[in-house]
Amino acid sequence: MMRETLGLAQAWVARAVGVTTLTVVHWEDPREFALPRREAWDLVEGMWAEADRRAAAFVDMASKAVAMARENGVEPEPVMLSYWRSFEDHDVAHRDEDVVIAGFHLGRRGMMRVENAACRMAVDRLHALGVPLTVMYAEVEA
Repeated sequence: MMRETLGLAQAWVARAVGVTTLTVVHWEDPREFALPRREAWDLVEGMWAEADRRAAAFVDMASKAVAMARENGVEPEPVMLSYWRSFEDHDVAHRDEDVVIAGFHLGRRGMMRVENAACRMAVDRLHALGVPLTVMYAEVEA
């Protein structure tokens, strides 16, 4: 579930931890008894924790801004969240980033997946809190 929520393909996880895609398929098959490598758990849990941390920070900021607006008698504008449409756009915006989670260099593609998962998590939480929101694709300047 975490792998899918993060938007990680089985092949991507397999390459990251040095196994075949079929091995990852077996790890996820409820009819198989194949424990995943610790590295795979660490990678996916680390990415999940980072997405959760980013979503929580955004929800906290957005909730406070909406509460402040309402305390001042103003109906807040919808909170805007950005979602990356393509690896190419994300690469342009994050040229120099090298994020390491659980000892793995995620690269920009891994970070795009974390950022998009954080956006999806934040949307769920803000919606549950009744915070008006909108999601749009992130735009990069050429």
